Amino acid sequence: MSTLSDCLDYFFLDYPKDDLYWTESAWFSWAIPEKAITGFFYVHFRPNLNCMLGGPAMWDRHSRHVWQFPYFDWQTMRPLPEGDYGVDYNKYHFETPWSMSTQMLDPLQRYQLLYQHQDFKLDLIFTAIAEPHVLNAKDPQQLKQAFRTHFEQPGRIQGYVELEGVRHKVDCFSIRDGGHGPRSLENSPPGGYAWCTADPQNAWHILAPNASQGHTTPLRAGYLLRDGVMASLVEGHRKVLQRDGPRPIATEIRATDKLGRELLARGEAQAAAEFMLFPDRGQWWSLYQWQYDDFHSAVGEDQEYYGIQEFRRWHRAGAEAWKQR
Repeated sequence: MSTLSDCLDYFFLDYPKDDLYWTESAWFSWAIPEKAITGFFYVHFRPNLNCMLGGPAMWDRHSRHVWQFPYFDWQTMRPLPEGDYGVDYNKYHFETPWSMSTQMLDPLQRYQLLYQHQDFKLDLIFTAIAEPHVLNAKDPQQLKQAFRTHFEQPGRIQGYVELEGVRHKVDCFSIRDGGHGPRSLENSPPGGYAWCTADPQNAWHILAPNASQGHTTPLRAGYLLRDGVMASLVEGHRKVLQRDGPRPIATEIRATDKLGRELLARGEAQAAAEFMLFPDRGQWWSLYQWQYDDFHSAVGEDQEYYGIQEFRRWHRAGAEAWKQR
């Protein structure tokens, strides 16, 4: 009988061998909120294409585009690590030729992230504060093109990043996610994604697709961790309260979980970046400070993403078009 760790910590090996876009993904967020610095450690494996993409990024409130970032090394179309897929290396046990590596220290609990290349070093340990919240795709219209199984897990991330000889201590609350399934390059539906991890007992996450329909979009999935008790969100929305041109800079989350508990969170952007990590997608990815319950500056993020043609269309339309959506 397979365990939850078997499903989430290791490659899913019974994947369709004829699906070129079959993907295993793993993402960890890290930040230095007091300096308005944030970043990611992100990787995608595509076994049927014999390639992977991934890398670290670091940005701050002064770096809106990747060419302005303090550091950015997102590699695409690189060969898979040497050896047999799922045998000699695995989802949280690998090292790339460009020095990116992950080691699982404790299943579903602790992971070490390492990177050293050019003038940037990263050594971080993610420690979970709750069990993973698992989303199994059941909606054939929205989720079948994204993943078969997906999860989020709140935690704390500690260690350091070092840039050009200057070491920055990292010690903040965080989130990680992962999943496996088809990630089509021809289909990237728009959406919103937000999260907050306030302390070891309190956190939330929301996935709200169809961001092109307006400033307010209904949630599709998420969780609320309150006083150490986690439950799935069953209804609610993500609402953009204010934009700087197309970029969300103030966002509201309203939701109710299956226990009947209500969530009202409002957040403001601290450091925003505009990405094209994939050929089919453009997105805003922002470090946020969230206010909810009794928390006033809780760390988290807000992301808003689009298929690239729609992203281009909205950018070219200008700020007034965004306001009138």
